[in-house]
Amino acid sequence: MTLLKGAWVTLQIAADVEGVATSHALARAGTWLACVFLAATFLIDFLFIPVTGQTDIVLALAGLVVVGVAVVLALRARTFVRAVLFTLVACAALSGYTVIVTAVTMRGPGPFPSSDYVLLSMPEFAVLVVGISARSLGKGLALGTLALVAGPGLVQLAAFSQGMSLAVDVPVVASYIALALLMSALWFGRREAARGTAMMAEVALAEERDVALGRFDARAATWLNDTVLVDLRALASTDPGPLGAELLQSIDRDLANFADVRLVLDEPGVNDSTTRKLASVPSLLGVVRDAEGKGLHIRVTGDVEAVNDLNAAVTRNLERALVECLDNVSQHSGVRDAEIAVMSSPPELSVMVSDAGVGFDVNATGDDTVGLRMTVVETIVEVGGSVQIWSRPGAGTAIFVTVPAAAS
Repeated sequence: MTLLKGAWVTLQIAADVEGVATSHALARAGTWLACVFLAATFLIDFLFIPVTGQTDIVLALAGLVVVGVAVVLALRARTFVRAVLFTLVACAALSGYTVIVTAVTMRGPGPFPSSDYVLLSMPEFAVLVVGISARSLGKGLALGTLALVAGPGLVQLAAFSQGMSLAVDVPVVASYIALALLMSALWFGRREAARGTAMMAEVALAEERDVALGRFDARAATWLNDTVLVDLRALASTDPGPLGAELLQSIDRDLANFADVRLVLDEPGVNDSTTRKLASVPSLLGVVRDAEGKGLHIRVTGDVEAVNDLNAAVTRNLERALVECLDNVSQHSGVRDAEIAVMSSPPELSVMVSDAGVGFDVNATGDDTVGLRMTVVETIVEVGGSVQIWSRPGAGTAIFVTVPAAAS
């Protein structure tokens, strides 16, 4: 169906390679054809009752009804065995019909017809169609041949036993050959359609793979450049000597991100995970991924790209403060959803972390409250920023952090 999320491709090839639709259509056509021949025969035989005065024809009419029902059931049978059984029932009923009709005919005046009599030929046509709905050529030909032998074959014997002269029913034999050719053409057509469908599917999948790989390469290159270039810029601005713990942590985080192939495969906005929207903002990406790992669902809005313009020291302290804010949400808010809103208004940048949790009394002196204020406020004030905390029991919490956007 698809190789990459965001690259949905549905392959639909209209080819009845299994023959299901064709089989159903042929079953309907065979039903109508059989009904037409049997109905015409039924009408002619019915009109003979007042002419000949032979009430035996009523039994022949009942035999025609049985033939029709059995043919329809054979055309719609789900298994080959059932189709064979219904075909034999139709042929047996046709044989009984022939005995009655030929007996009535032989008792009438005038020259006697031969065994290719029209009132015998038309029901034979109806029986011959039992094989056209089969899904395989072998089963279709087997049913058609069985219908020919047990249908017209027994009709010939029944007619001969009543004194009629034998005659080859050319239209019936020609119909059998035509039906056999039709089934053969359909079978070969299905086979070629199956080959063509397989070839088209293979080509389409190969093209889809090429497109998907191209998208992957492009997204991987973008992701690599965004992270590697940021780290290189940070390294270039660092004085010679051992790297600081914060910078090492940032580099380690980016290296760990490379192992998460979802960040490359998934398009932004494919689902609700915010991490896919922050591929170009490594500092916020690390904060959000850490919070999501603790079970939070983070929504990030605003001018997130502006965070990349902060200098390294401000970025590190802002990241530390945001981690503390989200830890507070995870541990004390009672909710699993939080929002980070970024607002850029040079020469300052503001970030607000908010939740709709239980809230707290800002003036309380509990260890948790004091720890939040001390950690966040001290971290931000250290780089020349400010912090405002709004919270009330039952009304959630909002922490508004402002840091200098210009390099210090």
